[in-house]
Amino acid sequence: MKIQSAEAITQLTPAEKRVAERLVAGASNIQGAQELGMSTTTFAGHVASIGRKFQITSRSGRAARAHAVLASKQIAPPSAPARAPRLTAADLRLLRAFATYPETPDIARAAGIAQADVRSQIKNLVAEAGADNETHLIGLAHAWGFLGPSRNATSDSTTGAASESAGAAQ
Repeated sequence: MKIQSAEAITQLTPAEKRVAERLVAGASNIQGAQELGMSTTTFAGHVASIGRKFQITSRSGRAARAHAVLASKQIAPPSAPARAPRLTAADLRLLRAFATYPETPDIARAAGIAQADVRSQIKNLVAEAGADNETHLIGLAHAWGFLGPSRNATSDSTTGAASESAGAAQ
């Protein structure tokens, strides 16, 4: 029996890639299913399958799923405004923790904040980034280079400063 590589195990099917593109753009199961012309159950099943491939089984792990898919470079991040928000080192720690961990206690521990503050601080990051929701925030963070290489690299000094800060905090 041949042992599969991690890359082979996490390889998304074409249908999963289409679902993942909607996921990282912040679409709900209902929105994504409508956009792709499939049932909500089918869409949700693909989201669950994506999670299993990346060992993210928590029902609250949509952001972690989006991060895993984007980090695997199987899909591109969504379009983002050229100007990235200025994030503090604490904001970047929270963003990375939220992208990595699906559960609030783990996010709090990794970000160095109280569990009671996690949701409100993530909500503030969503607003600061102009994201539609928490999952979209992860997609935008990838596009700006906060969670990986930037697709929207520009010579704009504000974006550069944000990207440099993101790199320094990694």
